Amino acid sequence: MSHYKPIIVLDDDPTGTQTVHDVPVLTEWSEGVLQREFLLEIPLFYILTNSRALQAEEADALALEIGQTIKKLAQDCWLISRSDSTLRGHFPNEVEALAEGLGWDNNYLTVLLPAFFAGNRFTKNDIHYLKEGDRWIPAAETPYAQDKTFGYQNSNLKDWVAEKTKGRIDAVEVDSLTIELLESASQAELLRSIDQAEKVLVVNALEEKHLEKFCQVAHRSKRRIIFRTAASFVATFGKISEKDFLTSKELVSHNSKTGGLVVVGSHVPKTTSQLSELLRSNIQAIEFEVERFLKESIYLDNISRKINGFLSENQDVVLFTSRKLVAGFDEKESLALSVKVSQGLIQIVQNLTARPKFFVAKGGITSSDLATKGLGVKRAMVLGQIAAGIPVWQLGDEAKFPGLAYVVFPGNVGDEGTLREIYEKLK
Repeated sequence: MSHYKPIIVLDDDPTGTQTVHDVPVLTEWSEGVLQREFLLEIPLFYILTNSRALQAEEADALALEIGQTIKKLAQDCWLISRSDSTLRGHFPNEVEALAEGLGWDNNYLTVLLPAFFAGNRFTKNDIHYLKEGDRWIPAAETPYAQDKTFGYQNSNLKDWVAEKTKGRIDAVEVDSLTIELLESASQAELLRSIDQAEKVLVVNALEEKHLEKFCQVAHRSKRRIIFRTAASFVATFGKISEKDFLTSKELVSHNSKTGGLVVVGSHVPKTTSQLSELLRSNIQAIEFEVERFLKESIYLDNISRKINGFLSENQDVVLFTSRKLVAGFDEKESLALSVKVSQGLIQIVQNLTARPKFFVAKGGITSSDLATKGLGVKRAMVLGQIAAGIPVWQLGDEAKFPGLAYVVFPGNVGDEGTLREIYEKLK
């Protein structure tokens, strides 16, 4: 029997499936659930932890628990802690908690590889960039670095590690693989670099061939590695082929008598400009006014009634949170507020009586919460992408609307017209 060594991707928000197709996503991780994937010998699967929406202590507890469960069930596996290509997320604590759960103590290597080509995120000379047009913008100079919960000041990933570990790991202790090395070194030399790296290894990458070369070598390493990466790495490491974008015929039944639903929760500037573009098309727009929601008890019922009315009359609806961000006094309070808003959106989805023709959820935390808590998804299949970096899930039989095409649209992907284009394609 061939040696089964699965690739398990712990995804801190559901947009991480944006480069793969025909792989399952689990939203629960009990022993029985993971055992089933191992018995089926599924080569690669995602566990959606949605930990980016949690406080640090909760994220750690969750990673620890998953690590302990994997340790019980799997002798050998690859572990990818998939996070944001703009460097937001619980690092290093989440990786450390996972390693602790696996019983790895300090005897492992963290590989840091945030490049995400479909979203124009690249790393060169250890500096992580977002490319917009011809401009290479160091990550720390983008709006993402101002994130209330996960902000940072360094674009150089060695300095970023020192910043995030509060100096516990010094920048000079972080190793890196340069573009030059990936292009010219032999596999044996690269393997030596991986095997000799101390604690953290930064991998620079500007194109697919850099990832391929690194992945070929990494597969041969005998070290315990936790890969902390963005989405491009998963497809390359898992040898997942490219697939054409999905067509509306593959996603929507055109004899459906109900309208489709778009829910926009993300507040990043890119989402707001995409929303204004969508509002110019022929779609019923309903604003979820956060301040009213926090004050009025019947507010949610009224919105639910409106949405169900439009959908059952075969009219498409976009529900969007008010664009004025209501923030708390500090990181914790801001996160708690956004959780409360999320709970409101979840309840609206739980109250849906008409099955939408399609469902687009915009924003990482939004799409995760609506899938797991609103629609009751426990296992979905990633069908592929509807546009670059925008995955579509097919909901499992246990969900509120089995088989529904669910578009997971990250907050920071696409250009101004992408949301509207996807809507036009689906309707």
